[in-house]
Amino acid sequence: MTQAEKGEAENGKDKERDRDREREQRGVKRPIVPAAVPESLQEQIQSNFIVVIHPGSTTLRLGRATDTLPVGIPHVIARRHKQQGQATYRDSWLLRDGLNKPESTEQRQNGLKMVDQAIWSKKMSNGARRIPVSPDQARSYNRQMRPAILDHSSGAKWTNTSNHPEFLVGEEALYVNPLDSYNIHWPIRRGQLNLHPGPGGSLTAVLADLEVIWSHAIQKYLEIPLKDLKYYRCILLIPDIYNKQHVKELVNMILMKMGFSGIVVHQESVCATFGSGLSSACIVDVGDQKTSVCCVEDGVSHRNTRLCLAYGGSDVSRCFYWLMQRAGFPYRDCQLTNKLDCLLLQHLKETFCHLDQDISGLQDHEFQIRHPDSPALLYQFRLGDEKLQAPMALFYPATFGIVGQKMTTLQHRSQGDPEDPHDEHYLVATQTSDDTKKKMYSSILVVGGGLMFHKAQEFLQHRILNKMPPSFRRVVENVEVITRPKDMDPRLIAWKGGAVLACLDTTQELWIYQREWQRFGVRMLRERAAFVW
Repeated sequence: MTQAEKGEAENGKDKERDRDREREQRGVKRPIVPAAVPESLQEQIQSNFIVVIHPGSTTLRLGRATDTLPVGIPHVIARRHKQQGQATYRDSWLLRDGLNKPESTEQRQNGLKMVDQAIWSKKMSNGARRIPVSPDQARSYNRQMRPAILDHSSGAKWTNTSNHPEFLVGEEALYVNPLDSYNIHWPIRRGQLNLHPGPGGSLTAVLADLEVIWSHAIQKYLEIPLKDLKYYRCILLIPDIYNKQHVKELVNMILMKMGFSGIVVHQESVCATFGSGLSSACIVDVGDQKTSVCCVEDGVSHRNTRLCLAYGGSDVSRCFYWLMQRAGFPYRDCQLTNKLDCLLLQHLKETFCHLDQDISGLQDHEFQIRHPDSPALLYQFRLGDEKLQAPMALFYPATFGIVGQKMTTLQHRSQGDPEDPHDEHYLVATQTSDDTKKKMYSSILVVGGGLMFHKAQEFLQHRILNKMPPSFRRVVENVEVITRPKDMDPRLIAWKGGAVLACLDTTQELWIYQREWQRFGVRMLRERAAFVW
């Protein structure tokens, strides 16, 4: 930014301050506190006017920076058809491209062989070998099971669309009757904007969906009228490997369309360290649609350590469904194209799957189905190693059977900036590589909802120790995997970090204000972003 431009920006700030004085004289409410109020209370009131938004592929989390916990809603929208007789379009959830190719089944079988080999090569903690269970044993029992009717009405209802609302958001969108004339869109898939050639897949359409979902959530759950957003600022969490154009468009949408007065953009991994109270950590973020790994040191995400894998918790749910089908899953009408069945499969995965090598043999389980316009049903069934095989697929991704897709994304190292002596290169140059390895291995933080399985911490720790190159063992004294820092829900840690960020003194220089963005555009991100833009 040139001196002239900086001068103009300062001018703009002076004019904004003049307007503030005018507003105060007219009695317009502003989040500005009289000087007589104690500083700690001033900070709290200021933080109450900061909204933290963490947009995930499946769940949107948002709340005021002063909230203990964020609101979480399904990150989905149902849009009414513009013309009668229009074909219905639904973004997939558990299904994805590359599963219907002939080589997909072969790849899945090969992956499963590797998973089984890993299971059988490790003894249980008492030194005994696991009891082998074939899917046939479970199948013969499950195939004869019929559901018990608990109640002739499930109690669940389709969303009421009698007023023909233009759109429905979150849970209401999931419960739209498939016979109603609505398209279903998930605007973020695998951590990125869900651009595709189908209906609603253009950049303009996806941004419009995000604006509607976020605006609706802010009004409904935070009880902030949209006309008051000019008094609020926003902290937006973005993936570590981000698309610059998409970030620019999101900032523009938040400031110019939604009308927030200011914004700070920060990376999920760095916010996760703030939320967990760690200064340095290797962040493993296992989401529903993607898994990312990144090393963070003193508030800097090292660009050359960023890695994004295009699979996550929903792929485990789909894998679990295939494995249960092989074992004679008694709910025969279950479909991966049905939103409510996808919700059920996610629930079954979270309830039954584990990474505990000591759980062995066949076990009896039960689950209920409560779909609208149907009776409430109780199913009983038996499962064996399927509950361990499905989450282990995260470590042997061939088991997911995804063919012909790029599964790994890296962000290559930047060339550095001679005018910024404290960028990531400075941090690397002033430490030995061995120091960094020690720090990262002794603090591996697992966040997100995709690896919340019983014994996941011990399982991951054991695998890291086993796979560690011999040269590292001489350097690394201890390996520690942290899955619940301060007993926090790992799904909320990054959002919590965004709320912590809002209260830090150093954050004050990161704010990009609406007038500055209007005048200088994306140059403000290069100047104010807390990471190398």
